[in-house]
Amino acid sequence: MSLSTAFFLPGVSILAESTSPAILMSIAKPIVTFAAFVPYAVLVSTKLEKDAAYFNLKPQKWAAIFLAFGTAGVLSALLIPTWFAGFPLMIAFFAAPCTWYMKFRNEALKGTKTKPLTFLDIDFGKMAADRKAKSAQAGATLRFQKKDRSEQAAPDRKDLAFEVYAGLETILLAALDTRASRVEIALSKQGAQIQQVIDSMRFKREPLAGDIATRIVDLLKGFADLDPAERRKFQRGTVPIVRDGTRIVLTVTSIGSMQGESIRVDIEREKQLSISLAKSGMSEPQVKLIADTLNADPRGTVLVGARPGQGLTTLTYALLGRHDSLTSNIKTLERKFERIVEGVEHTDFDAAAKNDFGTQLQSIVRRGPDVVFAADVADAGSAKVICAAGARSTLFYVGMPSDSVPDIMAAWLKAVGDPKSAADALRLVVTQRLVRKLCLTCRAPYAPNPAEQKMLGITAGKPVQIYKQSGKVLIKDQPVDCPTCKGVGFLGCCAVVEVLPLDTDSRALLATGDVKGAYMLARRTFKCPSLQDAALIKVRNGETSFDEVKRIFAPPPAAAGTAVAGAPKPASAPATTVPAKTNGTTPGPKKQ
Repeated sequence: MSLSTAFFLPGVSILAESTSPAILMSIAKPIVTFAAFVPYAVLVSTKLEKDAAYFNLKPQKWAAIFLAFGTAGVLSALLIPTWFAGFPLMIAFFAAPCTWYMKFRNEALKGTKTKPLTFLDIDFGKMAADRKAKSAQAGATLRFQKKDRSEQAAPDRKDLAFEVYAGLETILLAALDTRASRVEIALSKQGAQIQQVIDSMRFKREPLAGDIATRIVDLLKGFADLDPAERRKFQRGTVPIVRDGTRIVLTVTSIGSMQGESIRVDIEREKQLSISLAKSGMSEPQVKLIADTLNADPRGTVLVGARPGQGLTTLTYALLGRHDSLTSNIKTLERKFERIVEGVEHTDFDAAAKNDFGTQLQSIVRRGPDVVFAADVADAGSAKVICAAGARSTLFYVGMPSDSVPDIMAAWLKAVGDPKSAADALRLVVTQRLVRKLCLTCRAPYAPNPAEQKMLGITAGKPVQIYKQSGKVLIKDQPVDCPTCKGVGFLGCCAVVEVLPLDTDSRALLATGDVKGAYMLARRTFKCPSLQDAALIKVRNGETSFDEVKRIFAPPPAAAGTAVAGAPKPASAPATTVPAKTNGTTPGPKKQ
């Protein structure tokens, strides 16, 4: 022992000199000492200190007491020459504050319903298992939670099951990093095909080969409280995940088919479906036009249309959300409802029942609702039920896949079968498509050419600036991928909407079967911009680009997607026709 150590620790040098080399060189005794300290530390940190904090029993004071007695116990084992005397003293130091706290705690809570705490109530085996699970979870990036927000156990890195867990993490992390709203996994005997949806566009991911794809899907279904063995019936559940302290809710849907099982994972589905009309991309005049039309006569039919995957469900729920559920009786009949709107009575269509969609809809109408959302009118008779009830007192929202307002109007006439009844019931048509918004960090300004100026309704020769996607910024005079949009050029999406009310004259023309004539008359009467006009307004305002408008009005693509690696690139990844480039000039990437 050095002179300085002996000086500052009087008496210690004498103890050290009298300690036999056999004790100092023993390996087993330090291990036993450490093994005794660990349960004390775990008990104090995970049980007693939390208990004191929960019941507000001076937790800071008890933390200091536990630390002081723990330190004294360790020092007694290390400094007393005879280990067989020091070790029992250490155990006594550990037991004293725990016994003291339990006695103090039980006296303080005496007379309450709280059960007294004793050493018999402490499950050291469970504490060890929880510690092991926590250690294993430390090797995982994502934390899967149960319904009570406790964490699902992650397999240890040495466990063979960790490969499956890591594979699931890889799929989900790639989706989160690229801002995907949905991941789709299609299982087959060869493995799985994976696609993800980013800002309403589909992108292919690298496929999974072999049996691991099925094991990954089964693990995910288990986390979402679905039956992993059930591969044919429709199942839906949710599982929260935590990444870097942020909680994200995944909605997991399992769909069986003749080709195999498909899994759909929607990321924060509730938030996606909870967008109001004002925040959807609809203009203020359009929101006001809907309100004025329906307030003037709250009966009849509103047709709501969009292409598949273009926000039809979100738009319909936004329209339902404008009604006060406290003063209006609102009901729905849906194939599978996507979210519960507060105050709305949702009903799933029972395909196994003897009654068809129209009969179940009629049953809902008999209860006298003020507002009804009908998912579709594909079944014969549904449209006639809507026409009859709408003429009396009910307002119906009817969702219909469509390309345009004339398209959905023609489909409505066909579904009803009687042009006059269909026209008399119709009050309003709302259709939309989703357009990607330019990234404000890297969008590139340019002057439109004469043809583009004409399309935008800008006087020829008038100086004007619009924007196109870039995906690049300048950092130290070097073009690099934009850190905001990850090089895509777009960030988020919004709706391009056409709202068309029908007055008496336009309905009279529609009753003759003249869809185009009724459409043009209503547009002139109410001065409503078409779907294309609404999209061009967003180009003029700098929200999106000409290329994006050309994409959303191009014919639907034949292919499902194009393979990508990592973050998607707009030139190669989108599952759409690549639009022609504009003739404008761009000043290059923005400087950061």
